[in-house]
Parts: sequence; structure tokens; C-alpha cells
Amino acid sequence: MTDDHHFDFDRSAYERPNSGYVCGRGAEWGTPCWHGPNHDGSCGGEAECSPFDNKGRWECRRAQAAGGPCENGPGPDGSCGCSHPPCVPRPTLRQHRWRLSVIALGLVVAALAAFTHLSGEAGSFAETVRNAALDAGELTDAHAGFTGALGCKACHTAHDAQPMAWLASAFGASQLTKACLDCHAFGGPARAPHNQIFGPNKKVRKTECAMCHTEHKGHDANISGLSNEQCATCHEKSFSSFGRGHPKFSDKYPHFRRTPIKFNHASHQKFQDRKIAKYAPANCTTCHRNEAADRAVVPLGFESACAKCHADQIPKRNLVVLRLPEFEETKLDREAVVEACGVNPEAEEEDEYESISSDEMSVIAAYMMGKPIDDADEYGEAFQELVMGMAQDGTGPLVDMIEGSGAAVDPAVLLAGLNPEAAKRMACAWAANLEYELPAKPTFGGWYGDLLELIYRPSGHADPVIKGWLEFAVAAGGADEEVLERAEEMRAQLLSPKYGPGACIKCHAVTREKADGPLRIEWRYYKDKVRASQSYSHRHHLNLVDPQGAKLTDSNRGCTVCHKLDLEADFEAGYKDFDAQTYSSNFVAMKKETCVRCHARGRVRQDCQLCHAYHKEPAFAERVTRKEN
Repeated sequence: MTDDHHFDFDRSAYERPNSGYVCGRGAEWGTPCWHGPNHDGSCGGEAECSPFDNKGRWECRRAQAAGGPCENGPGPDGSCGCSHPPCVPRPTLRQHRWRLSVIALGLVVAALAAFTHLSGEAGSFAETVRNAALDAGELTDAHAGFTGALGCKACHTAHDAQPMAWLASAFGASQLTKACLDCHAFGGPARAPHNQIFGPNKKVRKTECAMCHTEHKGHDANISGLSNEQCATCHEKSFSSFGRGHPKFSDKYPHFRRTPIKFNHASHQKFQDRKIAKYAPANCTTCHRNEAADRAVVPLGFESACAKCHADQIPKRNLVVLRLPEFEETKLDREAVVEACGVNPEAEEEDEYESISSDEMSVIAAYMMGKPIDDADEYGEAFQELVMGMAQDGTGPLVDMIEGSGAAVDPAVLLAGLNPEAAKRMACAWAANLEYELPAKPTFGGWYGDLLELIYRPSGHADPVIKGWLEFAVAAGGADEEVLERAEEMRAQLLSPKYGPGACIKCHAVTREKADGPLRIEWRYYKDKVRASQSYSHRHHLNLVDPQGAKLTDSNRGCTVCHKLDLEADFEAGYKDFDAQTYSSNFVAMKKETCVRCHARGRVRQDCQLCHAYHKEPAFAERVTRKEN
């Protein structure tokens, strides 16, 4: 029976794993001497110890593991009393392997040198041997056309170099990835896993293209396809299949970000008002177009899906840009008013002046003029100068006021369609301390003056002027606290779903992507790019039948196989702030089990690449698409 403690430090000579030799006695009889061979291969066991001179008396210092002090003890001259004839140490197996490795390396270098410099005429045996030895195989069709005149050197920088350069290339860092990046580009760090940016606490290794893609497999080979085993080599949590071991989906999957349009599916499915109940969507395909389905099932748009209920509501939400406020006294020059307007203001004594208006300024005018909304002493003179300027120059003073506000907006958009002559007539009435009487009611929307207000009535959905003023509201800001306060007051009123043009915000979300970033109104449907490494196609699923027998194109049952309404979700709460991540979806989060019903062994394929794409936004570099002269 083997003694497990035979080689313990107190029972055996010190083992030397890095020594190139073993004791000859040990190799021959299995009883090595205590000291063993020296590093130069000579015997080190002729004497069993090195006696110690203790004040003129020699003492044996043989180790206890070797038997302790010997019986005879040292000689008078200090020589060891237990000496042996020298043995012939033998090379270890490690030494033999090293010698064989050096010989093999030399043969490889010699072969490289021979094949590299082997010469011969075209078609000769020498050339045939050389080409057969160096030919790695055909390139794929995707790469064969990009080597050009450089040939192999287009990717292998050591090609046609001296043998030592080949050797350095074989044992040095791979240069193939650099060659790949001459043609390929990605939407993130090229050498990072999945081209993603990881946090400082996440340790990830750099990737090389050749870790997954290897060339020279033939012209029709697929070198982009990966096996599940290749994916599992990097991921910490490995699993056997999608159905067994794949991590569960997130609690929010696939609804991680609120939608740009505030469409409450739950409320639209349960109309209480009988007058509009007939307009309730019959099913999902009432508003979504199946024929264009891919990753998302695109909604039909306002005119097809929303206009029946909401088109008539939009023209009723007017925008008040100017409102004539109350003045304590008039500072208008009568002669200037008469010259500009051709009318003579009513003769009134200064102490008998009574303003035709008892209202406050509009929040838009207060912000653009930089005046408090309810302090006549502060805004009186400035607003009367605006009225006088409009009486003389129509829309010119309004343009100057918009540009002076500091907001990055185009006055031509905000005032599009405003007739300068109509603006002059309204201003002349106000200068004369009179209400402006509109000659006719606006039928089709647009600008008009009504009594004490300059108003814009939207013509319908996506009205460019209304959109411009809402963009003006979200862009408003200022350098000091008072200006910021007026900007916030204007923004709150214009973006309020309860008043005026805020009807747009009943449906369109206002979002701030970063805590200190600008606000923006989400006017359009967008494609979700958050999960760039995941892929899904509705189009590939719509013609299928689930295990319960429901066809996914069934307008009544199909979509609800996977998408189930969550009637308890607080959908509206997700739009009360500007953060797109604070979101409660109308739908119950999807579970992995929903997919496993079909994607399982013996049914639909479940390999990693079915749902996951490795690279982020792969593209070609400019040099690939640029036509060479």
C-alpha cells in the first residue's frame, strides 16, 4: 500500500521539481542519496553531510531525515565519515522534453526557411511543394475580393518576411483584428465584448476577431455563424439550452422604456361613454399594421387610428401669444398713434385714464419681455412700446422680442402666416385703448386678433406653428432665477394637457434623457435601440400557431397569447415627470416560459444566435465603400 507521507519534508530528501537531473542511485536502485545531484549534473552525494567546527571539535550535521548523526562521526580533518563513490546523475523527463522541444522548434524554423526560399520554375515540383506547404486554403467569397494586389499580406503582415518574423508572429500578439478593423466598424469599442461599454467594476477581457471567426474554409463557408459552445466559453453562467438553464427574463421585459406616445391600451379598451363606444378598437389590428410587422408592429398613425375621436378636439385649443394687460397710465404719444394708425385716440385727461383691460399679460409675453406678469408698474411702459412698435411696423417688434429671448428657435416658424397688416390694425386698436373687433370669425384656423388677445388657432394635427411654440417652451431658460421662474411658468402652462396647445402633450411625451440634459418633445414613433444585442421579429411569428391552438394572426386571440393587458398598472404616472425610465407598462411583463412553449428541444430552434446578435451596429469602414481612382 502506498505511503502518502513518504515524501514529507521530515522523511525524504528535498524534492527538486526544477532541477534538470535526478540522482543516479535513485534512477538505478530507487534509493537516492540525501543531497542529490548538483545543478551542473555532477554527483552531490559523495559525502552525506558537511561537518561543523564547534570550537575545535568537528560535529556531524547529517539531517534527522537522513538518519541523524552517523556512528563514526567526522574525521580529524573535518571530512565526513560516511562517504560513497560518486554516481552518474541522469537527465529528468522534464529535461528530455525540453531538449525535444528545442529540436522540434529548430526543425520548424528550418522547414519555414526551406519552404520560404524554395525556388523553382512555374509548375515545377519545387513550386508545387512550396505552395502545398504554405497554402492555408481558399478565402470565403465575402473576403476574397478585398485582398487585391497585396494578397495574403493584406491580413498577414508577416507574409513574405524572413523566417524569424514568421516565428515572432506565431508566438506574438495577433495582428489579425487590426486588419479586420481596416474594413469593419461597429457602434461601440471594437475589442470589447458585444461592442459595449462596461463599468469600471466589471472586468472583461479584450476580444479578438479570430476568437469566433476563422477564414480559409472555402468560398461558400459561413464564418459568421457561432455555436452555443462558443458563446458559453465567455459567459459566466453557462447552461445547456434555452429551456434549461437560460436566465429568466427581467421583471420589465420587454417594456424598459416608456413609449413616445401616451396611448393607454387599458382605457381605450373600455370606453364608458356610449357616444364614442363605437370608436373603441375592436382588436390590436385596428391600430397596428400586421403586414409591416418586424421587431415592432408599427401603429397606423393619427389619421387612421386616432382622428375619429381626436381630430375635432385640436382646433379648439387656441394659443394666446399676446394679451393686452391693464395699464395704470398711458405713455403713448397721441401724435405718433395718429400718424401710424390714422385714428385719433379718445381725448382723456391723464388723471381720468381708465385702461380698457383688467387682465394680466400672457405667460409668453412675460417671458419674452422679461417682466413680471402682474406688476403694471414694471411691464406698463415696455408693453406700450411693443404696441406702438406693432402699430408702426406690424410683426417686426414681435420678431425682435423672440430673438431677444435667447431661445434657439426660428421666428419665421413661430409667426408663420401672421399678416403684418392685421397685426398693425390690432395694435392700433389697443393703442387707442379700444378692443379689437375681428372682421370675421376664423374658419380654417390661423392667426387672428380677438378683443384683447393675439391668438393662433391650430388647423389640425401636427400644426407647425403650434409645434414651434411648444418647442420654444421646452427650450426656454435663463441666466438668473427670475428669468428661470418665468420660463418654468410659461412651460407649465403651454405643456399642460388641460389648457390651450397642451392638448399635444396629452399624447406626446416630454423627455429629458439625462438629469442635466435638455427637454425634448417626442413627436414621432421610434425604434427601440436599447436592447441592441437582442433580436426579435413579429413577422416570423404571425403565421404560427401556439401550443393551445391559437393562430397568432387571429385578430381576437393572436396577440394576447404573448401580450396580456395589466389593468392595474398606473400607466399615466410614468408621464408625470421627464424621465423615460419611470414607466408602468399597460402590459404584463413577458416570462421566459411563454417562449419555451415553442422554443424547446424537438420543436423550434433555440440556439443563441436566434435571438442574440453579437456585434452592435456593424458597418463597413469608409475605405470599403469608397471607389478607388
